[in-house]
Amino acid sequence: MILIVGCNSKSCNLDKIAGTLGAFQKWSFAISEMQMEKGIENLYTQNPNCRIPEKWVHLDDWKQGGYGFLNGKIFYFEDQPEEMYFVSYYEGSMDSQDVLVISVRAVNNGSSWSTVDDFRFREPEQKRIDNRFHEEIIKKLEKLLNVKAQKYKP
Repeated sequence: MILIVGCNSKSCNLDKIAGTLGAFQKWSFAISEMQMEKGIENLYTQNPNCRIPEKWVHLDDWKQGGYGFLNGKIFYFEDQPEEMYFVSYYEGSMDSQDVLVISVRAVNNGSSWSTVDDFRFREPEQKRIDNRFHEEIIKKLEKLLNVKAQKYKP
């Protein structure tokens, strides 16, 4: 038996095959998944400009692309460079302690998503993304959750 699978450009995005995202700098919080959910909701409430703008809602296609299993959120940045980050978090362990690990998985500048692999030869740009995520998201989550994040070292 031969099974032939086809797709067209609207229904199949070969740029995002499940399991191949990689991650930018990973951060760990000594909190539960539920606490992170609440922290992110509070961050969105206090910073509504971090939510996806209407003009980019169509770019939130992660569930259709096979990533619905991830605890994923999107953070939008209006200041230049205008972009948004697809971020996911999961339970892990560090130094024999249960932690929640969070990281940027992909970046979009309004046209398409790019993963960390797309930035492997552009270290200054990769550092800029890591720094922006730390300064504008991680630090806010630390204050909201009253927990200090650490760089994740499995």
